[in-house]
Amino acid sequence: MELRHLRYFCAVAEALNFSRAAERLRVAQSALSRQIRDLERELGVQLFVRTTTSVRLTDAGRQLHPAVEKILVQLSIAVTGAQEISSGRGGDFNVASDWRFSIHMIPEAVRKFRQLYPKVKVNFTDLKSPEQVEALRAGKIHLGFVPDLALGARRDLGLLHIYTSEMMAVLPSTHRLAKSDRIMLRELADEKWVRLEDKTDDYARSFMLQICRPAGFTPKMGRNTSSITGALALVAAGEGVTLLPPLLVSPGLGGIAVVPTDCPAIKLYAVWLKNSTSPLVDRFTKILSAEVDRLSNKPSPARTTGRKRIAPKAR
Repeated sequence: MELRHLRYFCAVAEALNFSRAAERLRVAQSALSRQIRDLERELGVQLFVRTTTSVRLTDAGRQLHPAVEKILVQLSIAVTGAQEISSGRGGDFNVASDWRFSIHMIPEAVRKFRQLYPKVKVNFTDLKSPEQVEALRAGKIHLGFVPDLALGARRDLGLLHIYTSEMMAVLPSTHRLAKSDRIMLRELADEKWVRLEDKTDDYARSFMLQICRPAGFTPKMGRNTSSITGALALVAAGEGVTLLPPLLVSPGLGGIAVVPTDCPAIKLYAVWLKNSTSPLVDRFTKILSAEVDRLSNKPSPARTTGRKRIAPKAR
């Protein structure tokens, strides 16, 4: 049985006239009659009662007709969907980000993207930075946002620099170094470190190790939390210190001090597969790149840290 057999059957079932059905299908009436006979022979049932003056469905034909119509409609929807995805007019666009990194240009980029491609559904998921690269290569997501420390091998990846941010030491306001103009990271070697991670996540521990080892020490891990607010509260309560980009620290918070450090700046990238088959990747990254350029040319408001005003880098 071939797809044309089903289409020919539905055409005759709707017209109840072989001549009109053949005209609609743009085939010869004799060819249409032959295809219907082939279908009846393959199914082992008679689908039509033919006389010299009329055509009507048999009981078997009436049973088959709505089911075949449904199959053809579903097939048409599937084909249209596949064509829209292939052309970049529809489908899903899957984006992952790590809650530990602020990506303030995303909402506007998505808004502009949806205006241009309203049939595309943009899906967001939270993934740890190293897992995003794995998800890209497995085809589970189209785009991720990953800091340079978590990128690893990147030969197969497309990269768009989102921003560079210095890492600030977040200390209790009563800490001996809270009023410093700048802290050398090694000065915090004896402190306990508050980590941004949940019970199933050890990425923050690995991140801290990568940052602190060049300063000559292994950080002493303190309590962990799964939110920025929780981390700031733990620091204010004297449970330890942490490192955060200034974009994540709201100005005017009591109980903490935010001080520049000699810690290397963190570079955040939008990441995708160079050989992605989805045209949506190229279209979204062009919009995102324009948004990054727009914001990089716009003066950023300074953030109050309790000691001095610090303008976050977002280039």
